[in-house]
Amino acid sequence: MSINPSDLRRAARGNRALSIAIGVLLAGGLALLLLWNAILVRIPPGRVGVLYSLFSGTVTDDLYPEGLAIKLPWNRMYIFDARWQALPFEVQAFSQEGMPVTVRATIIFRLRRPQIPNVLVELGTDYAQEFVKPIATSAVRLLVTRYDSHELYTVGYKDLYERLMEMLQNSAEARFFDYHDVIVRQIELPKDIVDAIQRKLNEEQIAASYQFRLIAQRQEAERLRIQAIGLRNFYSILQDSLTDKLLTWRGIEATVEIAKSPNSKIVIVGGQKDQMPLILGSEFGRLPASSEPVPPVSGTSSPLPDFNTLPPIFPSPGGAPQPSDGAAAGAPQHSPK
Repeated sequence: MSINPSDLRRAARGNRALSIAIGVLLAGGLALLLLWNAILVRIPPGRVGVLYSLFSGTVTDDLYPEGLAIKLPWNRMYIFDARWQALPFEVQAFSQEGMPVTVRATIIFRLRRPQIPNVLVELGTDYAQEFVKPIATSAVRLLVTRYDSHELYTVGYKDLYERLMEMLQNSAEARFFDYHDVIVRQIELPKDIVDAIQRKLNEEQIAASYQFRLIAQRQEAERLRIQAIGLRNFYSILQDSLTDKLLTWRGIEATVEIAKSPNSKIVIVGGQKDQMPLILGSEFGRLPASSEPVPPVSGTSSPLPDFNTLPPIFPSPGGAPQPSDGAAAGAPQHSPK
């Protein structure tokens, strides 16, 4: 059996091509094994990727979502956190009167997705420490200088929040970030200042309680005055209606009712014409001697004193007590009766 030389050459060329193909595949697999970390990029949840090309620079019109992304080995993928981030910071500042104040707060922010490639170009990857924290620190420090120590101790959180958010949103870098909240965790003042403010607040509460008591006493005095006027008018009307004949008739009615009772009884009847038949002694049955009738009064005949002319509870230091607002100087003082 003879072998054709052309067949041998074709077989040799086929074996050589197969060897080259296998070698290329092995080399490609080895390169992929060695460079897989430079080609495949895993983007975690809540993050986005920005591609930097070695030849064309940062790709500003495209973002890579979370998942697996493929790139060329000589390019680089920057990962940015697109979620809400909490950045704590501490500020050493001075109040309006120059007192040292320590403010501990936390700012909650996130990157605006369309601006993330521009953040890489203009701010870099360490934007939180290099831009967000200094901006928040400056805003808090500037805000503290607008209040004195007492106002910082008593100022409402809403007022602080609104002013801080306004300062942050007016900053030059605000177009890159969405600010959600600035949580002021603690405002620390010098201990002596805090003690003095607490004493002042306590004294203000005591003064307010005394003012409340004065108002209550004035209302009680008005109530008693109206009650006294009503009682006086009642007795004036009652005195005019109690005649001798009416009292005698009421006494006879009471005697008849006692006589109807089945129990044993003793009825004492007065011996004179001005005595009523009663079960009581004659000293109770005698009609009172006629006296001057009680005149009725009106609601304005016995007014309360002008409380504005009364001396103040806490007189002004270094002088005599001054009349309160609404009272003329030298006005006569009235005392309640």
